[in-house]
Amino acid sequence: MNFCFKCKKFQDVRALLLGLDNSGKTSLLYQWRLNELVTTIPTIGFNVESIRRRKLSVHIWDVGGQQKIRKLWKHHLLYINVILFVIDSTERDFNRIQEAKSELIQLLTHEDLITVPFMILFNKSDLDSLTDEEIFDDYNFIIGETEIKTNSVHKVKILRTSALHSENVTEILNWIEFVTKKPKK
Repeated sequence: MNFCFKCKKFQDVRALLLGLDNSGKTSLLYQWRLNELVTTIPTIGFNVESIRRRKLSVHIWDVGGQQKIRKLWKHHLLYINVILFVIDSTERDFNRIQEAKSELIQLLTHEDLITVPFMILFNKSDLDSLTDEEIFDDYNFIIGETEIKTNSVHKVKILRTSALHSENVTEILNWIEFVTKKPKK
C-alpha cells in the first residue's frame, strides 16, 4: 500500500532546443531554468537542464547551432517529445535565412520526427526584428500558425519571443505541457 499522498509523479518530457548559432537558444534555456538572463558563449556540444513545472519534468537539450555541430543533431532525435526551433528574428542576411529554413525543413520532414510537435520561436523580438509580413515572405510562416503540412501534419506553434525580456517564455512551457499531456486513465 502506498502511503505517500503528497508524492508527485512527474511526467518526463524530452525537448530538443535547436536553431542556428547565435539565435538565442542558450539564453532562452537559462531564462526558463533560472528566470534570469545570463551571459552566454557559443555552445560547443550541448547543455541539458531540467525544469519541473506542475506535474511535468521537462528535460531540455540545447544543442549547438554552428554548422559543424548541426551534423550531430541527428544523434539527439530519438525519444524526443518536442522540438523547439529558434530563429534569430533580427537576421536579415538572405543566406542565413535560407540556412535556417533549410535546417527546419529537414527536421520537419525527418522520418523519426513525423509525430513530434514543433514550436518555431522567432527570438529577439524586442530588437529590430522581422515584421509578421517579412516572416511570411522569408519563411512562409504565419505567426500563431498551428499546422505546417510536410510529409505529415505536425502540431506546430509559431511564436515571437525575447529571452532578454522573458516575452512568451511561460507560453512556451504552457504549450509543451499542452502537447505532451497524457490522457487521464
